[in-house]
Amino acid sequence: MSGVNTTREVTQLDNAQVRMRITVPGDEVQREYDAIVREYCEHAHLKGFRKGKVPADVMIRKLGPSLVDQTRAQVLEKAVQEAFEHAEQKPFPYANPDVKADEPIEPGKDWAFEVTYDTFPVVELGPYTGLDVEEPSWQVDDEDIGRELKSVQEQNALFVDKEPAVLAKGDIANIDYVELEAGAEKPSTRRQAFVFEVGTGYNYYRIDDEIVGMAKGENRDITKVYPADAENTDLAGRSVSLRVTVNSVKEKRLPELNDELAQDISEKFKTLDDLKADIRAKLEAAAKGSLRSQAINTVLSRVVESSKIPLPRSLVEYQLDSMWRDYARDTRIDEARLVELLREQGRDPAAMRAEMTPAAEQRARLQLVISEISKREQIGVEEGEIETEIGRLAEARRVEAKDLRENLTKNDLIDTLAGNLRLEKLYDHILSKSVMKKAGTKKVLDILRGT
Repeated sequence: MSGVNTTREVTQLDNAQVRMRITVPGDEVQREYDAIVREYCEHAHLKGFRKGKVPADVMIRKLGPSLVDQTRAQVLEKAVQEAFEHAEQKPFPYANPDVKADEPIEPGKDWAFEVTYDTFPVVELGPYTGLDVEEPSWQVDDEDIGRELKSVQEQNALFVDKEPAVLAKGDIANIDYVELEAGAEKPSTRRQAFVFEVGTGYNYYRIDDEIVGMAKGENRDITKVYPADAENTDLAGRSVSLRVTVNSVKEKRLPELNDELAQDISEKFKTLDDLKADIRAKLEAAAKGSLRSQAINTVLSRVVESSKIPLPRSLVEYQLDSMWRDYARDTRIDEARLVELLREQGRDPAAMRAEMTPAAEQRARLQLVISEISKREQIGVEEGEIETEIGRLAEARRVEAKDLRENLTKNDLIDTLAGNLRLEKLYDHILSKSVMKKAGTKKVLDILRGT
């Protein structure tokens, strides 16, 4: 249907949406219908007729409604494709056009339908240069080094069977647990051989205090009431009964801080001082990176707030889908199983998705602002920059740059790499146009926490 002079009327709707009314001439509808009939006549096998010799009227009597349906599908696809090719307002990448027809299609008659779709929004950017950004003074001190050394000890600790095998805070517990309902076990909540350090709270039900004093091999039924403002919203306001079995109890033994520990960690360290120097350098790099991210977030948040940004619904839905996938991945539970568990707990996945909508809208606004600034500032990435980045990554991963490029190309990740480089260049540009102002002193730990 390429080149057909269809009639198109465009109406601009709210939230970057467009409604296009398309009228296809009757002769074009007839031509498409005849082509479909002819195709069937040439290839159909009907009793009493040689292949390619089936009369059109016979085929129409046999497949009439199906032929019309196929005509509708073909006319619709081609007309919409041509309309989008010539439209000033192109469909948004995530758009799923909605099609509605006034009347059923009939060969030989004009056919009109409406297609509604999201288009690229016109973003009216607020100021994004010359914005003030507070920059605190900071330095890595002995407290920071000591905290990291403690973490090194924890990572290199030995775990040995405890005698007597009675749980206390700081011990490593291996437990089985299952929820109880009216005294009966709920199989879907069963977890076996779950390992965690007592006192850290790194367990779903936060039962550290309740299992202190339990011995290896002991079973205990526990009932815990969670406050309405509990951090785990799945448990907030609930009373939960659990059956817990202790499988084993281990205690943690930390290594001494000395040259030998440093050498065990890496061959590049000869002394404990070498390890401390490496810790200092990494903390400084991390603090600088965190401050940079905070500055970028500050500037972009202000730009989003001061900009006028129509929100295509399809972009919000895309962000919601992404957030839901992130949530499912964080729980490490299959998505279908996650939905089932949520419903068992009386939670509605659709309601959860609705709760995510404000955050999804904010992410969508940020995406559009970044895209608009990048377009205005003509932020691009040269092939040489991509090669340099591949070389840097290859060196960090201790692989050949050629092999890394082949792997990235094979997995269609070159464009992703280029997109990340473009984003970093945009951030550099934004910060170069910001006014950095000294503002007090901060601890490195607070900087890393973003507080």
